[in-house]
Amino acid sequence: MILSLMVTGQQSPQYSQYSFNNFGYNPAFAGTTPCLDFRMGTRLQWVGFKGAPWTSFASIHKGLGKKHFNNNGKHAVGLYVEQDQVHLTTRTYVKLAYAYHTKISPKYTMGVGVFAGIQQYATDNVFLENDPDPVLAAASGSKLRYPDIMPGILFYSKKAYWSFSINQLYFKNINLGVEEKQINQYYLGYGHKSVVNNWTIFKSFLLKWNVMAPPAIDLNVAWVYQQNFTMGLGYRVGESAIANIKFRLAKAITLTYAFDFPLNKIYGNYGHEVMLGFSQCGGDGAGTGGGSEKKACAAYY
Repeated sequence: MILSLMVTGQQSPQYSQYSFNNFGYNPAFAGTTPCLDFRMGTRLQWVGFKGAPWTSFASIHKGLGKKHFNNNGKHAVGLYVEQDQVHLTTRTYVKLAYAYHTKISPKYTMGVGVFAGIQQYATDNVFLENDPDPVLAAASGSKLRYPDIMPGILFYSKKAYWSFSINQLYFKNINLGVEEKQINQYYLGYGHKSVVNNWTIFKSFLLKWNVMAPPAIDLNVAWVYQQNFTMGLGYRVGESAIANIKFRLAKAITLTYAFDFPLNKIYGNYGHEVMLGFSQCGGDGAGTGGGSEKKACAAYY
């Protein structure tokens, strides 16, 4: 009765292939591809445990036409939809994105963007309605909706990018039987590519942190062969090793897969991730050299 122990846990979905889903982490990535860009994917986390997280998403974004340019700037819009199922709860996100890009130097472009939408929490009444715990029973069948706001900023060139965004900017209490509060989460990302003969080497990291838990960081290096085949290795510090692979199925379609191997003592804590991408102008809309700043940024995906 006089001792206590503090534990921390994952609050929001995470992806091992974050560089293929950068738009989901920062709305400023909207419009960084030269054509209409569509992505979808699913992640099974902690496979083997009942009620383990299962996350799926779909996104689409596009830069607006030249008639919308103003002082060398460019506008972009997008849509991001995600569902995160964790045991008895399901969270659904529907967010609209707006971004604006402008040159700040001969090499670098700056993008600023914002997600604005709705987040819904729901509980599974089949499991909870007869639960002997009165707190859980009271939450049975609940559906709660909250505003969801996420701003972001992006600096990028033909070879590198810096990304920063704030998730869950709108503070909200969640009344699912017992009151809880979501807090801000901060994402800082970096990527850099270099070309060696027919290969492009892409190094990146994604740092995730908030005031209530220790920071989490993903490190990744990928080897891209002529934009048709990619193999990569990653490390989620203190948690797992990651292997991923990407194929171009057709000129406009790419397929990726990632496997998480746990490095902690929980045996069988594997993760699987599959994503599909479609670009109106073919593949990722970028080569390994030349082209515009927008096209170069697309290669980071």
